[in-house]
Amino acid sequence: MAEIIMDSHRAQAQSCLAEQKHQQQDRPLQVTAMPEFFYTTAKNNQARSSNHFRTVPVAGSLGADIYDIDLNNLNDAGQADLRQALMDHGVLFIRDQNLSVEQLEAVTLRFGEFGKEPYVQPMADHPHVVHVLKEAGEGSPFVFGGAWHSDWSFQERPPAFTLLYGHDVPESGGDTLFNNMYLACEWLSPTLRNLLRQLDGIHTPEFGYGPNAVHNAGIENMQIRFGENVDDDVRTHPLITRHPETGREVLFANPAYTLGIAGMKPEESRPLLDYLFSVAAAPAFTCRMRWTPGTLAIWDNRCVWHQPISDYFGKRREMFRTTVVGEKPSRGETA
Repeated sequence: MAEIIMDSHRAQAQSCLAEQKHQQQDRPLQVTAMPEFFYTTAKNNQARSSNHFRTVPVAGSLGADIYDIDLNNLNDAGQADLRQALMDHGVLFIRDQNLSVEQLEAVTLRFGEFGKEPYVQPMADHPHVVHVLKEAGEGSPFVFGGAWHSDWSFQERPPAFTLLYGHDVPESGGDTLFNNMYLACEWLSPTLRNLLRQLDGIHTPEFGYGPNAVHNAGIENMQIRFGENVDDDVRTHPLITRHPETGREVLFANPAYTLGIAGMKPEESRPLLDYLFSVAAAPAFTCRMRWTPGTLAIWDNRCVWHQPISDYFGKRREMFRTTVVGEKPSRGETA
């Protein structure tokens, strides 16, 4: 009797295994995808020669150190080469300068008209210069602009360029990250790019300076206006723009200020924006700039994000910052 029961159980088990095998054969093979592998090529960030300075690319993605130049005595041909280098590399780190605030203003005006500085109080005697200061004795590690962003993208005419001069910087720490939004745009599939060309991002200072932006209270030595309604500064810009000087398409959105997509519910736009931001922040599309005293960084907000790194809490860091007004962003090519 026991043998009959065991044979019955064995037959049921074999039948079950046979059914599972049959189902597996009918089911498509499922493979877990590897995380997306990002890369760029060695030819992406090549230097061109100039008779006025020496250019050394810092990464395959973007960025270059500029040596053997005196910005206080740069002739027009040298200025033209410098602007071309900025178009080539997205961000320049001009080393070994000695700039007063007045000289920084003069250098800025060679690139264009001053931009407007909302939400942060400029210097009393220099209304276009922001004193970016973090004292060693401050009680919070929060830093000004401490997230991936392009400057003031919620403005009708966001800044084309930002100039940031390192006056007093830590021996280590306080680096700034930059990324290449040309490469982020080109990485996307043609299908997704075609969709994005038809869409507008919603840009707002809500997270940075709105009613809940209490992190600004931790920035003790700068006068930052926050905590009020910011609806007057909400604008839309195309998600893919065309750079007015290079003609290249750019993914124009950033985590700090692009909080939605026009015509979409938040549940629809958030996953798409999160993916775009994850692509843009891929290490292969970034470079890291180490500050030294007397370095002037200039970057193109129309195609570059930046993020200061807060890893120097307890040390002093003093910078001076200006912006150059840009054009109203124009839509990239549509099919």
